[in-house]
Amino acid sequence: MIWAVLILAAGAIGAGVSIWQHLGLSAGARSWASSWNRGGVGEDVVLIHLPCISALAITGSTAFGLVPEQTAAWTIIGGLFLLTCLVYPLLVILPTPPFIKPKWYRESQPKKKRTAGKK
Repeated sequence: MIWAVLILAAGAIGAGVSIWQHLGLSAGARSWASSWNRGGVGEDVVLIHLPCISALAITGSTAFGLVPEQTAAWTIIGGLFLLTCLVYPLLVILPTPPFIKPKWYRESQPKKKRTAGKK
């Protein structure tokens, strides 16, 4: 039981940090999006790894440690845990989808020049 509470607390802290970085309301929150790190490890950690690991920690500790079996809540939270287990590897393998990137981050990226179709 104590491990479930500790894992839940770590997941909640990770989720809070992830939300803070995703919102980017301060310079510290936007520091991961520096020009040298575009498309690199920092982007993956903030947009994929930390949110998914936090979701796994929260749902896993809740489903398997804090909520008794044989309840509807256990089934729902366990299902969310398994869904995260399936989605996380796909997000790691595939390129980061644009809808996951915050609006302020997408707007700060340099625009790609369109050369096709021009004569």
